[in-house]
Amino acid sequence: MIYALWIVFVVSVFIPIYSYAIYPIIIKIRATFVKPILHDYNLIKEWPEVTLVFSVFNEEKVIEKKLQSIFNSDYPKDKLKIIIGSDNSTDKTHEIIEIYCAKHPNITLIKKHNRNGKLKIINELFDLIKTEHIVFTDANVFFEPTTIKALVYDLIINDAKLVCGNIHKFSPKNLGISGQEILYMNYENSLKHHESLVYNFCVGVEGGCYAIKRDWFVKVPDGFLMDDFFITLDVISKGGKVMFEPQALCYEDVNDAPLIEFKRKIRISLGNFRNLNYYKHLLFPIYKGFGFAFFSHKVLRWITPFMFIISFVSALALSFKINFFNWITYTYALLILLPLLTIILEKIKLKIPIINALGHFILMNFALLLGYFKYQFANQESAWQPPQRNI
Repeated sequence: MIYALWIVFVVSVFIPIYSYAIYPIIIKIRATFVKPILHDYNLIKEWPEVTLVFSVFNEEKVIEKKLQSIFNSDYPKDKLKIIIGSDNSTDKTHEIIEIYCAKHPNITLIKKHNRNGKLKIINELFDLIKTEHIVFTDANVFFEPTTIKALVYDLIINDAKLVCGNIHKFSPKNLGISGQEILYMNYENSLKHHESLVYNFCVGVEGGCYAIKRDWFVKVPDGFLMDDFFITLDVISKGGKVMFEPQALCYEDVNDAPLIEFKRKIRISLGNFRNLNYYKHLLFPIYKGFGFAFFSHKVLRWITPFMFIISFVSALALSFKINFFNWITYTYALLILLPLLTIILEKIKLKIPIINALGHFILMNFALLLGYFKYQFANQESAWQPPQRNI
């Protein structure tokens, strides 16, 4: 019995370590043997028309900066079309967009007079798109001048069907959990880049900035929430190439409020489990290709909260026989309190990096756990409430 508990404990501890540390190291090492993809924009003699699509809801703080970043692009202005869907915005978002519409006839604004949710807005806007090349983005994601060219280049020259932009998170105020979120997203971008080099796909594009060929887009059913991940899995299931493009650089403000981010992570978790149920066949064969990457990068992370529970229970059981495990159970008890300590530290404007990072990690895994139970019992919600912008 003790040996069985030992095995359960070791396996449940190993799984998160493998997914968060060992797998990324393996992919990084393998990526060093792959020749980097170089860009020669001169290969494209005439750039095609491209449509930029995004939805907005009360984005008066960021929408002008967003539009400016698009028109500051070095992509030919006469080849850009912009379609914006407003999900019943009630602030000055419409006024700001309409000022730009008066100066730029290539902008189309669609106003909704009741809340639909981002997913339904995007599905409706897709029917208005006539171009082969599409860039989906968010109102608070700001482009570098070369971003659009880098995305479209991969669709044309590198035969990608879906291209993930390189979104760098930033925090204007550097408060709360912004540091932890920025660190995590940089880590994720690096992993996706390495996966793209090794496998010709990355496990999930960021909805804030990605390009896709029109024929490869699929309308996401209600309730799936994580539309970007659904579309990624759909493209991969059909054999399409999914690239992460480091040169498609853009910037997004990161949320710094722990409880707001906690609620967002619950929603993300719910969407992830729905996608997993729908695309679980892509896990096989699990020992190679996308099955291996999907399992290692995503699925093992999603079950990490359960591994924490299993490892704690097995350690507690072992503590009755082996004194060493008493210290492990005490450590677990302290770790459970770290999210609360993180929130307290945030209130008093005190940063202790190791405590903040661990507390944030535990809190986000708790959100994953709640997302799973919500997946089991919740209805097919698709409403969308963007977090308050920090800009």
